[in-house]
Amino acid sequence: AKLQEELSQAVADLSFCELAASAQWAAELCVALPPQTDADCDMPVHMADGCRDVESGSLYSSIMLAKTHFSMREYGRAAHTLSCVKDLHKHPRALFLRLYALYLAGEKRREEEAMEVADPVEKCQVRNAELMAIEEQLAALCEQGALDGLCLYLYGITLRGMEMKEEARRVLLQSASAFPCNWSAWLDIIAISSDLNDVANLRSQLQATDHWMSWFFRAALHVELQRNEDALEIYANLRRFFPESSYILSQMATCQYNMRNFDASQLLFDDVRKRDPYKLASLDTYSNILYVKEDSASLSHLARQAVKIDKYTPEACCIIGNYYSLKGEHEKSVTYFQRALSLNRNFTPAWILMGHEYMEMRNAPAAIDAYRTAVNINQRDYRAWYGLGQTYELLNLHFYALFYYRRAMTLRPDDARMWCAMAECYNLMDRKSEALKCYEKAHRCGDR
Repeated sequence: AKLQEELSQAVADLSFCELAASAQWAAELCVALPPQTDADCDMPVHMADGCRDVESGSLYSSIMLAKTHFSMREYGRAAHTLSCVKDLHKHPRALFLRLYALYLAGEKRREEEAMEVADPVEKCQVRNAELMAIEEQLAALCEQGALDGLCLYLYGITLRGMEMKEEARRVLLQSASAFPCNWSAWLDIIAISSDLNDVANLRSQLQATDHWMSWFFRAALHVELQRNEDALEIYANLRRFFPESSYILSQMATCQYNMRNFDASQLLFDDVRKRDPYKLASLDTYSNILYVKEDSASLSHLARQAVKIDKYTPEACCIIGNYYSLKGEHEKSVTYFQRALSLNRNFTPAWILMGHEYMEMRNAPAAIDAYRTAVNINQRDYRAWYGLGQTYELLNLHFYALFYYRRAMTLRPDDARMWCAMAECYNLMDRKSEALKCYEKAHRCGDR
């Protein structure tokens, strides 16, 4: 019993200090001890978070061993460790850990298989082989009302992986209501609604409207809908409660960027970098500002800092890609955007920036492929639709260009650039009256 208590405590302490290999080694020894009755098993003084309701010492040891396997990215081992636990559904954290480990093991295999497929269509058809088994188990428990907020989240992302998006959103809304502080659930709700093209109707479906987390969600939703002024108002109020939040500052900077207030956005991003100098998230947007302002010195400095922090991140690769683009080295720029996508194939900004580079290189087929991929990932990103319009206009296919410019305009109805682009297409198609109306609208939107 003393050995188990000492080893359990060691696992908790080592895990807290992120000494994953040592924690795994101690956890394996703890589980290898001879079986004891629960009365003889002393629980560690400082139990790991999420295990407060675990009364069995042997179960606690199994959960901690699974967690150490998880920390070492050995997802199959983590799932197997908890596969023999009796009445697993009675222990929500153990249930979540086992099934989430299965989910990630399946995702890892899916990515490996996709890397071996050359055809883009076949690549998109590669699926996570574990989803069916996970869905069957969670569906039965969901019908019984036996899932907590985190297990509902896992059920939701499983349904999303199976392309059951309506059901996934319904379950994720339940998850967000049961566990509002799980930000990933809120982001998945927005992403699914974007895929279903009904983001604007999402607020009416919210259940957790009284919780303070819903205000973060509303602000993110406004950003998704390009309602940047509304988002800024909410973020300004949230800053009163979270004055040191670099996330809120970076979101406000993104809103200013979307409104093309580049000076204001740059000041906010500078503040983010002072408060959180090792944060790379959203700094690819900051590099876009420096690119537009042709501030090569600042962009060079930002690229060097990004490399020092972590050069193997999509954000760092995009920053470096923007730097080489500003220098006119477009092939080298494309190489870095491709590297960003090898790290995260769903990183939309890299696809869009790569499309821009192919446009500079007059490689229209490659640009179209990049922009289309960005649209498939996020249909609400106006930059991809606008890029497609520009590419088809370059090919003198004005009817097709007009179609894509219209899609961009529906997402950014107050952006004069969209109306000017549509007017130019109408003009080249000899539809003067429509062109005039678009120019008048562009003027009302602030074009001079």
